[in-house]
Amino acid sequence: MAQLMTCDIVTPEGLLFSGEAEYISAPAAEGGIGFMYQCAPFMSTLKNGAVRVKKTMNGDAHTFAVGGGYVEVDGRKVVVLASHAIDMEKVDIAISQERIELNEQRLAELAEDDSRAVFVRQEIDWHRSLIELKQDENKGVV
Repeated sequence: MAQLMTCDIVTPEGLLFSGEAEYISAPAAEGGIGFMYQCAPFMSTLKNGAVRVKKTMNGDAHTFAVGGGYVEVDGRKVVVLASHAIDMEKVDIAISQERIELNEQRLAELAEDDSRAVFVRQEIDWHRSLIELKQDENKGVV
């Protein structure tokens, strides 16, 4: 039997997920990367994408969308500190489309040098990422 790693996914709101898995993948800034028990220590920033937690290598993955943050691995534990994260089962494409439209309206009202524009653009990118991940999941592309 394979040994399991602990995986914690944490957001500014609190702990989103904590559990054990045989395999965990994350969207590191350098590209997609996977972790198994006793892998080399690793730390990276995260880009928007999916963290997949597999209890067994051949089993289904529990998928979380993450937006920005960090991943740290010590060979026995994976910690994802995400700026945004949500369980993919809770993603609603219609809500994300509404949020994109709302934030595009906000962006149009802001001056180009307004510091709030950066935050609004990040929100637009986050919701576009959620839509893309959900559509891929629905097509079985995950």
